[in-house]
Amino acid sequence: MKLKTFLLLASCIIIVSLSYTWLLHQPITFLTLINNIFLISLTATIVGASLVVVQGGLFNGIAYSFKRFFARVTKNGVYAFELDGDLEYVHAPSYTFTYPLLLAGILGCSVTAILSIVFYL
Repeated sequence: MKLKTFLLLASCIIIVSLSYTWLLHQPITFLTLINNIFLISLTATIVGASLVVVQGGLFNGIAYSFKRFFARVTKNGVYAFELDGDLEYVHAPSYTFTYPLLLAGILGCSVTAILSIVFYL
């Protein structure tokens, strides 16, 4: 299943870069394709890495602290805390496309960086 997701995301990166080239009315050359695929892959890598950080639970403690602070400070929060007694811990969301997105982005960045070095240096 992850291979299908990876292939779908990799093909989406190529399609989005081609449409980006077409929308900007740039000539379709090998250099513009390499540049646009690199930019879209870099965006996918950043989004995938951000999702890995969120899934890892980095912000769970911060969210729990804010929830606890506002439960103690506001009047409604104090009433709710007195009734319930304890706050539930915030759990991180989980996404199935995180690692395929990160892998497709890293692979796209690597391949285009190698292609640009080989062909244009």
